[in-house]
Amino acid sequence: MDINARNVRENRQILQFSGYSYQDLKNDLHIYSRIFEKIVQITTLARTIDGREIFQARIGKPDARHKILIFAGIHGREYMTCQLLMDLTASFARAILEKQTYRGYSYQTFFDTCSLFLLPMVNPDGVTISQMGPDALNKEENRRRVWEIARREGARMPWKQYFKYWKSNAEGIDVNRNFDALWESYYDGVQKPASEHYKGPSAGYTLEADTLIQLTLKEKFDRTISYHSSGAVIYWSFGQRGELAKKTQSFAKRISDITGYTPDDNYEELDPAGYKDWALLKQNIPSLTIEIGRAESPLPPSAYKKIRKENQFVFEESILDILVSIHSR
Repeated sequence: MDINARNVRENRQILQFSGYSYQDLKNDLHIYSRIFEKIVQITTLARTIDGREIFQARIGKPDARHKILIFAGIHGREYMTCQLLMDLTASFARAILEKQTYRGYSYQTFFDTCSLFLLPMVNPDGVTISQMGPDALNKEENRRRVWEIARREGARMPWKQYFKYWKSNAEGIDVNRNFDALWESYYDGVQKPASEHYKGPSAGYTLEADTLIQLTLKEKFDRTISYHSSGAVIYWSFGQRGELAKKTQSFAKRISDITGYTPDDNYEELDPAGYKDWALLKQNIPSLTIEIGRAESPLPPSAYKKIRKENQFVFEESILDILVSIHSR
C-alpha cells in the first residue's frame, strides 16, 4: 500500500503520543527558569529546519575556569535521555540551592569551579517524529520528506511501529553520523535520507551537528558526555593514545563505578563519525558516550526509575574527575 494523502490524514488517529516530548521540555525549562533563576541560565542556541529550538541550560559561573558539555536526544527514538538529563539538572540545581555537599565538596564549590553546559534535546524534530509521526511536524515540506522516506523504506500500517524507531532528524540524516571523525570512510549501505544511518552530504552538514561543533570550538570543554540508549555501556575510545587515553579511560572508570555500566574501548566495531569520536579525534577532549538502559530503544517507561538512580551523580563525578586531575599534577 502506498503512503498517500489518505494515509497521512489517518496518521493523526493512528499515532498516539508517548514519552518525554519537546513540549514537556519547554514547560520544564520555563519552570526551571523561575525556581532556579540564579542557578540555571537557559538560552536558545539554534532553531531546527522545522522551527524547534535547541536549548541550552548552563549551570555555573560564566567565567568558570573549567567547562563540561553533557547532551542528550541526538537520536530521535532515544528521548528517555532527555528526561534523564532534565531530572539530573533539577537535582543538581536543587543541591546548590540547598547548600548540600558531595564527597566533602560543597555544591557551591562545584558551581564556582565548573560550568555545566547542558543540551537536553539536540534533535527535537527527530524526537517528535519518533513519538508522534511526521504529521506532528510544522512544515509541509518536512512532512512530505519523512513520508517519502517511509515509503521508500517499505513502511506499512500501523505506522506507529515504523516511526517509533526513527533516529534521524527531519532531513533524514542521522545526526550522530555527521561529524568529522572518519566520516568519509563510514558507509552502512545508506546513501540517501533515511530513518537511520544516513551520514549526510558532508560532515557537519546538519544544523544539529554544527550547533554542537560550534559550541565546542567556542567553549573548549574539559570533558564531554553524549547520552544515548541503550546497552548500559560507556564508550570511551576512538584510538587515542598517551595522556588523552589515560584521562579518558580514568573518566570512564569513574562514571562506570557510580552507574554500574561497562566501559568499552572496542571502537573499531562501532560506527564512526559520532560526536564523541570527533571530540576525541579532533579536539583532544576526554569524552564519553553513555548508553543508558538495557532494552531496545525507545526504552519502556518501566526502565526509567532504575536508570535515574544509576545516573544520579554523573554531574558531580564529572566535575570531580577534573578536580582530581588538577590536584594530581
